[in-house]
Amino acid sequence: MAIYHLRHYFLASEDATIAYLAIWRAHVASLGALDIATEGFFTVAENACEVVALLRFTEGTDPGQAIRAYMASPGFAQVMAGFDMSQIRRVEVQTLSPGAGSPLG
Repeated sequence: MAIYHLRHYFLASEDATIAYLAIWRAHVASLGALDIATEGFFTVAENACEVVALLRFTEGTDPGQAIRAYMASPGFAQVMAGFDMSQIRRVEVQTLSPGAGSPLG
């Protein structure tokens, strides 16, 4: 069964949020190259400086190790080029496992 990460990114400003959403469009392909599926990325109506992404990892994958490998990859460096990482104030991650009968299971 797949494992999911619900990743919350808290940005410094609305402009940084807009820029980071553009980066997420590019992350979809570069994450996919490492067998990490992006199920979606979202803005949060209650917080204009937050981006949420839902990632799927194949069964048997260590999500933490997979993300570390991605962040060390040339694809990540290329996607993040020119973005000031200090604009990401914090990241919160929840690991999710689908319940029995879940459409995402």
